[in-house]
Amino acid sequence: MIPILYNSDETSFASNGLGRLRDTISCRCSEERNGIFECDFEYPVNGQNYDRILLGRTIAAKYDDSEDLQPFDIVSNSEPINGIVKYHAVHISYRQSKLTAFGTGINSLAAAFAMLDNAKPDNPFTYETDKASDGYLAVGDGVPRSVKSILGGVEGSILDTYGGEYKYNKFIVSLLTSRGSDKGFAIRYGVNLLDYNNDTNYSESFNSCIPYWAGTNSSGGPLVVRGARVDSGLPSYNGRIECVPLDLTSKFESQPTAAQVEAAARTYMQSNQVNLPAQTIKVNFIRLQDSEEYAEYAALLDCKLCDTVRVIFPRYNMDGKFKIVKTVYNSLTERYEEMELGALSTTLSQALGLSK
Repeated sequence: MIPILYNSDETSFASNGLGRLRDTISCRCSEERNGIFECDFEYPVNGQNYDRILLGRTIAAKYDDSEDLQPFDIVSNSEPINGIVKYHAVHISYRQSKLTAFGTGINSLAAAFAMLDNAKPDNPFTYETDKASDGYLAVGDGVPRSVKSILGGVEGSILDTYGGEYKYNKFIVSLLTSRGSDKGFAIRYGVNLLDYNNDTNYSESFNSCIPYWAGTNSSGGPLVVRGARVDSGLPSYNGRIECVPLDLTSKFESQPTAAQVEAAARTYMQSNQVNLPAQTIKVNFIRLQDSEEYAEYAALLDCKLCDTVRVIFPRYNMDGKFKIVKTVYNSLTERYEEMELGALSTTLSQALGLSK
């Protein structure tokens, strides 16, 4: 689909705006689970609308094979000698980095979103969720922060506290329990698996800790509440007991007891499965719905960001389910060019024989 150019103050993105960029040479949209959402495109200096493509204006492009156009703000360009200009744009949700919010006593997701609604200057974004989550929000400490950092990216953020997966649709920000679904789709060696790379690193794993909370006493001096050593109760990956200091200051609104710090540490270690190594899996595969012989099954085999698929690779004794954590979509050809998979922690635990 041909991208559309808009003025920076556009809000509906329902018209042809300043014009369709028919001379666009390439246009790719990249999105990561709870991460980047950006667009890169190339346009010739002799193109019909070249003079209209200005930094700060917005391009609307197709980023998914089943969703509407999404708007991206043009933030940079590169003008090489060959006359093909490269532009980089970011989703309009990035505008939240220039909105500032603050509040205190935030103990629920609903209250956190209410704080964002009152961001300065006037906030054009709306927030919705299918989660009913309670819990102290550490960034609700009265310190002014950008709305984007409050949503995620800093310790004690909304994402860090309540979990979930973000979905952005123009000016609507949704925090969902699960953005995708299990497609029952298999990526098989010898069938549609083109490339496979699995990097595993256990250097940061541990299975016990000394938890603590750090604050100040009534006189303004340093105060530390330290718990006893806490075992995670999780199997050891390398057969050793490894103990690290664990700062849980952001998990409490006020000074906790040692017992509360210990309980929080146990919950943290189990929910984050700190005993498991970090794993990055990259798989390049042919989506069967892109093949003519599977055309009639296209609707059943559709898969996109945050969906879960199965990878079968006997050479590495791999048979498990993984989540799609990054996509690169060609807006002009309306096809995915890349998909990156991330391991579901439960699957990794089972694959390593460490599940309880």
